[in-house]
Amino acid sequence: MGNKLFHENPLFTLKWMSRYAAYTRSARWSKSKLHAFQDNKLRKIIQYAGKHVPYYRELFAQIGLDTKSFRGRDDLHKIPLLDKETLRTRPEEFISDEAGKLNCRTEKTSGSTGTPLEILLDEESRINKMAASWRAHVWAGDSFFVNKFMIKGLSETFKQDYGVVRDSFFRKCVFLNSSRMTKETCLAAAELLRRYQPVFYEGYSRSFIDFLQFIKDKKHSIISPRGIFCYGETLSQQTRSFVENGFASRAYDFYANAENSAMICQLPSGRKLFTEDYFYPEVLDGNGYPSETNYGELVSTSFYNYAIPLIRYRTRDNVRLADKQDCSFREVLEIEGRMDDFIEMPDGRKIYFAEGALGYAKGIIMAQYIQEKPGELVVSLLVDDLFDPASYLEIEKGLRKRIGDSLKVHFKIVDELEKKPSGKVPFIINRIGVEHLD
Repeated sequence: MGNKLFHENPLFTLKWMSRYAAYTRSARWSKSKLHAFQDNKLRKIIQYAGKHVPYYRELFAQIGLDTKSFRGRDDLHKIPLLDKETLRTRPEEFISDEAGKLNCRTEKTSGSTGTPLEILLDEESRINKMAASWRAHVWAGDSFFVNKFMIKGLSETFKQDYGVVRDSFFRKCVFLNSSRMTKETCLAAAELLRRYQPVFYEGYSRSFIDFLQFIKDKKHSIISPRGIFCYGETLSQQTRSFVENGFASRAYDFYANAENSAMICQLPSGRKLFTEDYFYPEVLDGNGYPSETNYGELVSTSFYNYAIPLIRYRTRDNVRLADKQDCSFREVLEIEGRMDDFIEMPDGRKIYFAEGALGYAKGIIMAQYIQEKPGELVVSLLVDDLFDPASYLEIEKGLRKRIGDSLKVHFKIVDELEKKPSGKVPFIINRIGVEHLD
C-alpha cells in the first residue's frame, strides 16, 4: 500500500479541500437554512434510491411511498428502519444500478459487534467524509502544516511496528501500531516524538493510556500537543481524564462509522454535536419512535453514498441529547457506543481492535472474541447457511496479521452470543483474572 496514509489522487484531494471550505460555512447556518438543506438532500437520495436501487424500489412499492411527493424530514418516518443484518444478507439488492459510474471503493468492516459488512462507497461519499472529518480535526487543533502522532491498528497498512511517514507534502506522521505495542516499540516511538515534535495526536484513547504507561521515564521529553483526537471507542470520562492529564492536553471525542452514514464531533468548547450537514440523525426509543427522553438509538440517513444508500440505518449505538438545544446542530451529551474489553497477549500487549479479520469470511452474522485463559482465544461465531468452514483459515490468517502467532485460537459455532445486562453484545470479553462462582 506504500508509505502514505492517504492514497487518493491529487484531483480527489482538491475536491475534498473544496468541500471542506463548504463545511466551514455550513457550520454557521441557521436552523431554517440547515433544515431546508436536509430536506433537499433527503428528497434527492430517496428519489434516487427508489429509481436505481432494487431493495428500495421494492420497499417503496410495498409501503406505497411516492418518491416524487416525498417532502423530506417530515416524511422520513414512513420508511421502515434498516438493520445491519438485512444489509449483510442481501448486499446485492442495495447496490445502485449506476454504481459502475460512481468511482466506488469497497470498505470491509465488522462493526462494534463483529458483524461483517462489505460496503461500497462512491467518490462523493468519500470526499464528504474526509471534508467533514477534517473540519473536526481543525476544531481539535490539527492543520496541514503540523506534524502528527497516530496510534491505531495499522497491521494492514505498515509492516513496521512504528515509524515515520510523510502524511502529505507539508507534514510528517509518527505512527505506532496499537496491535503491536510493547515497552520497546513505545520507547522507540517516544524518541521519534522527541525528534519530530508532532503537535497533534490521533487514535484509540485506551492505546494512548497504554503508551503513557510504557514511557513513564521518557514522558518529560515529549511536548504537549494542541489536541488529542480520539476515535474507535467510547471515550469515558475516566479515560478522558487520564489521557488529558497524561499529555497535558484536551482530548476530542470523534464518532463516525465505516458506512459513511453518521458522524459526531467535538468543538473546542467541549460540546459534542451531530454533524447534521453530513447526515440526518434520528434518536429513537425502543419502539422506533422519536425519543421523548432525549435518549435512544442513533438512526442515520446518509446524504452522499449513492452507491449503497443507507436510509434510516440502525447504528446500534445509543446517544443522549441535551435537553436545551440552542444551535443548529443538535448537541450530544453522551455516546453509548463500543467499550469492549481487550485481548491479553502473552507478552503483555493489549489488543482492543481485531475484528477486521472477520470481514473476509462470508456467512457470519455476528462474532465475539472470548478470552478465558492466558494464551488462548475463543472466537464464537453466529453463522447462517452461507458459512463455509474453510473460512476458519481466512479468519485466522487475518487475525494472525493483527495479533501475531503467540495465542492459540479456537473457533466455536454458537446459537447466541453473550450479552451485557444492558442487552448490548460486546465484541471482546476478557475473563482472565475474573473469579467465577459455580
